[in-house]
Amino acid sequence: MTQQVAELEAYRVGARALAARILSAQEAERVRVSRELHDDTGQALTLLLVRLQLVENMSSESEVRRELAELRALVGETLDGVRRLAVHLGPSMLEDLGLGPGLEWLADRVHAETGITVDLRLDCECAHVSPEIRLAIFRVGQEALTNVVRHSGAKRVTMRLAHADAGLELSVDDDGHGFDVDAARARPTSSVGLFGMQERLALVGGELEIRSRVGGGTQVRAKVPIREEALT
Repeated sequence: MTQQVAELEAYRVGARALAARILSAQEAERVRVSRELHDDTGQALTLLLVRLQLVENMSSESEVRRELAELRALVGETLDGVRRLAVHLGPSMLEDLGLGPGLEWLADRVHAETGITVDLRLDCECAHVSPEIRLAIFRVGQEALTNVVRHSGAKRVTMRLAHADAGLELSVDDDGHGFDVDAARARPTSSVGLFGMQERLALVGGELEIRSRVGGGTQVRAKVPIREEALT
């Protein structure tokens, strides 16, 4: 009986710790989105208002046309920023185009914004994969590439989506400087991303494997069991 009580208490402690980490990750995401809206979108819109007021006071037609051209460009940049944020929050392309094009968008975005080469290999179209699995795989790929950009110092990444052991596997390998996985898991500030990937996969019955060593790059493997007909 004493052992059962101890096990129950350990379970409760673990559940509370899990809930706390989930809430912490969610709050960190809210703060990031709020900061991006304020710093990028908010400032851009404020600048638009100021410059539109200047246009009202211009008397030269050539000056007005030049200013309007610049304002159109600024509006376009602001719209692109809003779209990037919208995709990050809810990638509608997964519903419209599928998992493969969603991963292609991620790869293209990383290369365009950072210069890092992302070699994407799609060996599985997976047209019939459930929305939950599509989103989980997409988010893991997104987080893995975010970690590459922020921490790895890599110049090249290979991302592959393929069949594996009656399921689906997404692999993300980089040629960066690597890290100590156990040490990273032990640090709350650096383990939130790893924890988030694990939890997303667990919700669809999947598993996450990360291999890395200092100076030897990093390999991320996300595996999800799936019905055979969904892999065609």
